[in-house]
Amino acid sequence: MLSVRDTGEGMNAETLAKAVEPFFSTKGVGKGTGLGLSMVYGMAQQSGGALRLESALSSGTTARLWLPVARGKSSPSESTPSVATQAAARATILFVDDDLLIAGSTVALLEDLGHEVVEVHSAREALQLLEGGLAADLLITDHAMPGMTGIELVRDVRREHPHLPILLATGFAELEVDKVEDVPRLRKPYTQAQLATAIARLPPCETRASRP
Repeated sequence: MLSVRDTGEGMNAETLAKAVEPFFSTKGVGKGTGLGLSMVYGMAQQSGGALRLESALSSGTTARLWLPVARGKSSPSESTPSVATQAAARATILFVDDDLLIAGSTVALLEDLGHEVVEVHSAREALQLLEGGLAADLLITDHAMPGMTGIELVRDVRREHPHLPILLATGFAELEVDKVEDVPRLRKPYTQAQLATAIARLPPCETRASRP
């Protein structure tokens, strides 16, 4: 069990009850996704553990993360394809997300699948890298970001790099995503298996074969 405590303003009972719900946030648009705690909660549940939060106004918050002790070697279920078999060919992936927690955790998932990841935290940074000659095989981007949204990034990239596969990983683009044709979407929060499957379903980058 890992216990983390802060001395912040804490949460009232209503906020505490919703704290681990996906997309629930007390922050404004562009300042938080409401996915941090829900991702930790989901990871703990999938691992057979638990996340417990204790908080009160003016008393800070305590988070306790419980994880089971591994005993012996585990073997994947015969009925469930392994993450490795779902992964696409190893690729150089440009990953864009302004939330540092989500970016860090997703990059770790992608690298665990064998991909090389270039991590940036804004759409404009991604455009600068592509304009500078980054040889990416795939672009994965969030949508709700300050300054320039993921949808706007998709439109710009498609004009200059029409053969670059793009995956929109977000939970906030239900309406706007329909305005951009043929953009595969991965809904947050997602597991490593769901991420690997979404990548495997994308068409290969047409320019990869011509690279040295």
